[in-house]
Amino acid sequence: MKFKPSKSDPFVSVVIPAAGRGRRMGMKINKQFLKLGGAPVLYWTIRAFDQCAAVDEIVVVHHPDEKATLNQEILSPYPFSHTIKTVPGGATRSASVYKGLQGVDPRCEVVLIHDGARPMIQNQLILDCIESAVRHQAAIAAVPAKNTIKTVKPIPGEPGELAVDQTLDRSTLYEIQTPQAFDYHLILKAYRWAFKHHIEATDDAALVENMGCPVAIVPGTYQNIKITTAEDLKVVDGFLSFFN
Repeated sequence: MKFKPSKSDPFVSVVIPAAGRGRRMGMKINKQFLKLGGAPVLYWTIRAFDQCAAVDEIVVVHHPDEKATLNQEILSPYPFSHTIKTVPGGATRSASVYKGLQGVDPRCEVVLIHDGARPMIQNQLILDCIESAVRHQAAIAAVPAKNTIKTVKPIPGEPGELAVDQTLDRSTLYEIQTPQAFDYHLILKAYRWAFKHHIEATDDAALVENMGCPVAIVPGTYQNIKITTAEDLKVVDGFLSFFN
């Protein structure tokens, strides 16, 4: 039975966008269904939130052509304590997230948006993001940038060639992860505004920032990797073997 620590806790929904094709993997299969530790990548992501006591519902946004695959590969063979809602996604990530937000329970107070291809999310980070969203209305997991970051510019007269423009102060740079957690009505308002003005965002918090709202940083973990390439899959598989 799912444990709720307190009756005063907010109703928490999780939206997991998993409708992308992941073409950078160089494979025909959606990366969400690639095997990791014997189970699909998306299974591990759903499982992490399913095991979190503070989560009340999980909404998976799938590619419109992959509803049957989602059922066959994940929802039917694996038991979850939550009923997993499914919503067909849109043409872009923003459109998919917006559909997911529209599909949550009317009681939702705090919503977490988390990449389906980021399966190594840990329970404490989920709880920290929820707590920060309750206090600040908007919060995102992030880690300090490890590498030096430079902006670049074209070399005049050399098509396709680049040169360093400037070196950024690494102490102020953070790599943004998910979960990104929000007051539900705030992020819904942000997405409605973006949809009306045809604005796309690969980062949900950017829409809230555009409204002038502050976004709190929650310390993430470097193992909370998003699987984008075949090399990422190998790294995460190694982590999974160690932590499970």
